[in-house]
Amino acid sequence: MNRIALAVVLAATGCAPAVASLSAHAASTSAPPCVPKITTIQGHRAAVNCGPATATLHISGKTYTFHNGFCQRSKAAGSALELNLGTTVVGVKGNAGKADFSMLISAHLHSAFGSGSVFGADYGGRALLGGEGLIKVSGNIPANGTFTSTVAAHGKFTGSWNCHGVVWQAP
Repeated sequence: MNRIALAVVLAATGCAPAVASLSAHAASTSAPPCVPKITTIQGHRAAVNCGPATATLHISGKTYTFHNGFCQRSKAAGSALELNLGTTVVGVKGNAGKADFSMLISAHLHSAFGSGSVFGADYGGRALLGGEGLIKVSGNIPANGTFTSTVAAHGKFTGSWNCHGVVWQAP
């Protein structure tokens, strides 16, 4: 999800402030807490996210931890919660071995049927998750919470996130 957005922004502008507006996230302030570093990894454009947010993913009996990111809510996106952590490398299989976690959770967080979500995770050179579907979300949203997959097609996964007090309210 955030790879596609990053690829479009990099192709269209190549400018760090535009990428910051898509993938940087800050705490109930008018500006994101930091600006992701735009760099090149293995000859491909990459965004190295920053910030205090963390996430943990449990899938196939293994636990993966992600850090260096932040959380964003956007009125334009219906107050959906977007999490981007780690490093996003555009166009490289296995994300060039860099850890990357992204999740977009719809604004309807407490639906009896789950929340619409787009998610992706890479770790250790392999894709762990990628797709969209329903997840169950609970917690002190948007600050922190837990999620559980509800669609068998993506496999069973659970996890949690913590914005560590930094949730940027984007326009």
